[in-house]
This record gives sequence, C-alpha cells and structure tokens, in this order.
Amino acid sequence: MNITLLSGLIFVGVFAAVVLIHEFGHFISARLFKVEVEEFGFGLPPRAWRFWRARGFLIVGNRKIEIPRNFDLPFDRQQGLTRPVEVTARKVDETLILEQIDFAATEDGQYTPPPQEVVGLSDGRVHISGILHKVVLGTEFTLNWLPLGGFVRPKGENDPNVEGGLAAASPWVRLGVLLAGPFMNLLAGLLVNSILFTQVGVPDMTRVMLYEVTPDSPAAQAGLQADDLILAINGEQITSDEQFRSLIQSNLDQPMQLTVQRGDETIEVTATPLSSRSAEEGALGILPGPPMVPTKSIIQAIPYGSLYTFAQMRQIVSLPVMIIRNQLSPEEGRFIGLKGIYDLFGQAVSRDVQSRETTPPASTEPAPIEPTNFTLQIIASLTLTLGIFNLLPFPALDGGRIIFVLPELILRKRVPPEFENVVHAVGFALLIAFMLYINAMDFIKPVQINLP
Repeated sequence: MNITLLSGLIFVGVFAAVVLIHEFGHFISARLFKVEVEEFGFGLPPRAWRFWRARGFLIVGNRKIEIPRNFDLPFDRQQGLTRPVEVTARKVDETLILEQIDFAATEDGQYTPPPQEVVGLSDGRVHISGILHKVVLGTEFTLNWLPLGGFVRPKGENDPNVEGGLAAASPWVRLGVLLAGPFMNLLAGLLVNSILFTQVGVPDMTRVMLYEVTPDSPAAQAGLQADDLILAINGEQITSDEQFRSLIQSNLDQPMQLTVQRGDETIEVTATPLSSRSAEEGALGILPGPPMVPTKSIIQAIPYGSLYTFAQMRQIVSLPVMIIRNQLSPEEGRFIGLKGIYDLFGQAVSRDVQSRETTPPASTEPAPIEPTNFTLQIIASLTLTLGIFNLLPFPALDGGRIIFVLPELILRKRVPPEFENVVHAVGFALLIAFMLYINAMDFIKPVQINLP
C-alpha cells in the first residue's frame, strides 16, 4: 500500500479515535449518573446521518410510556410539556410502547386539559388521554461530515433550570462527568503503552545490557560492544542495574575484570572507569540498562505500561518548566497542529513499515535489525497529551469547568451560571484563535522533527 495513503488513513483514524474516546468518557459517566445525553456525534457538524435514537420515555398523567428506538416525536423535548395529548400505545406485558401521539385540541384551537382516560382498543392497543408531564428522549447517535473527532451534547449542559440536565446535577456528578473524558484518554494511553511492551518485550531487571558504547571511551578501548550482557565484575555476579553502577563508582581509576556474554560466547575484558570523565560522558562511556525479554500477555505488560505512562505524563507536564529553565528551547516545546501531527505520523508509519520489510529498502542505509514501533508511541503520546491538556484550568476546557465546580464543593455556593457561561464563551473563542494560530504556524514555520 502507498505509504502516504496509509499514513493519512492512520492519522484520520487515530485522531478521530482519540477524541471519541474522550467524549465516550463523558457519555458513559453521564449515563451512569442518570444525566440525559441528547446526542453523541461521530465527527463534527454539520450532520450527515442519524444512526439511531436510543429508547426514551414520556409521562402522561401518571403513566409511563416507552418511546421506541428511532421514534420521532412531532414536537421537541420541551414544547409538549403540560399540554394535553392523545396517545396510542401497545401493551407488552406491563410495559406501554408508544405508537402515536398528538396534541388534543378543541374546535376553536384552544387546548383544554382532558381528564386522564385509558381506553382499550379491539386490537390490543390502548388509547390514553391526559397531560404530558415529562419527555425523556434517548440519545441520538449521529454521523457528521467532518471526520476528525466527535462530541457529546448533554441535556441542559449550561442551564441549571433544565430538569435532568448536566448543569442541574449535583456538583459531584458534574465533577465526575468532567473528569471522565481526560481519564479515558489517560487510560487509553496506558493501554497503548502496554500493547507497545508486548511488541518490544518487558525489561528483565535482574540483568544488565549495554545499549550504547561511546567511541574512544574506556569501554570501547576495552573491546566492549553494544548488546553485550554484563555477567560479572571482578567475579561478583551482576543482578541489577543499580549494583552495576555502584561497582563502577567503587572502582574508579582501577582496572575491572568484566565477564561479558556476547551472542553465544562468554568473554573476559578489562576496563578502567575514569573519574576524570564528566557525568554526561560517564566513567566508562556506556549506556547500560535491563535487556528486553518477550512477554506472554498484555496482563504482564500492564505494570510496565503504567510506569511508562506515568513517566510520559510527568514529561508532558514538565515541558513549560523545562522551557523556563532553558532546558528545552521554545522551538522544541512548541505546540503543533493537524499538519504537524500528520507529518509526524507519516514519518513514523514509513519507518515502521520499512523496519518490517523482508528485504532491505532501496537505500544506502541498512534496514533496521529490529522492527520499530514509532506509530504506537505517537498514538500513546497523542492521547495522553489530549487528556492532560483538557485538565488545564482554562475556560471551556474540562479543567476550566472543574474550577467553577470547586467553589460549590468547598463553600457550598455556586458561581452564577450566567457568569460562568460568559467566561467559557470567551475562553472557547480564545481557544479557537489559539488553534488557528498553531495550525497556521505549521505551514508558515513547520517544525522539523526527526525520529531517532
């Protein structure tokens, strides 16, 4: 398959999935907390097609009548409340299933509340007349024209006067719904990282392997090579990376006898760690670490995926601090938009495909020995970044909305909804402007990203 086409398909699919996972967190938590959700959209408006509408119900008088899937009422959710209606329903066991509903009207066009009346019809259906007190429509699941992402539209999201809506729910419920979206992104990142460890293996913490040997270093002069396994130093068996590093520090400027496994053979070398070398260079000039061994299942990989996920999250959160401390240039820490992410995916997919080819690519460079997994790493980073970004205390983001919930939890006093809505509207406008700027900069001054 053409790499460009494959990269484009993966980019669209992954980006949409990451956003949908976030919105699914909001959706499932709202449903668990009994908050009505009016719509779950795949993609962004305008709407192209409605898959289905889930079941709902309405209350006529004191009777509950179920609304079947995909049933369209002749009025919206609020229009018919406290109005007299005439309903035809089918009785299944003890449940009434709606078949038809119309407003009741007098000859002069004025509505008059009829007494509640239930009349059995000859075909097993019933006719009900009464006041419509409540309408709960099921969630609409829709397909929209813009494929990148999705959305959830809770009932009464910004209006606490709407019964059964999100804004009318308790602060704990609102907090739970707001946190659920970022939580799903972080959970998805953990899952992707766990899958990554099933591909590359999990570290064997009881052994030490050399991942790099610096040219002209004491290790290189002694004959050590990358992928060597260190079995012993001066006859002491090596069982951890910490022990290995400690023995090096204990033998600075002294020759050490290292027992090394290289492939199927065991060799002895003598190396002298030098105290005159800087910490960045290392006393021996090596990059040691635990070797990766195959894992039997994703369950075994989850602990390592969790640790790696936590390390990624900490790195993402620390980026602004690193820029302030000049540990990272603003160019290296800048945001990238859709084009930048697409270019990154293109590079990752190309590298991953080439590393899995059975024959070397037509290039002057040799094919990688081990398959790479850059695409999985970028997917994990993308979903973690989205989860953390949405927790920032900025208006219109989940974190910004959480800030407005906290005073109600702590002080038992709610911030006026009108003020909160204005703040979120301004914040949303600023976010749109920020995203437009980021995406424009992707074209004006593209980020140069080269995978290792």
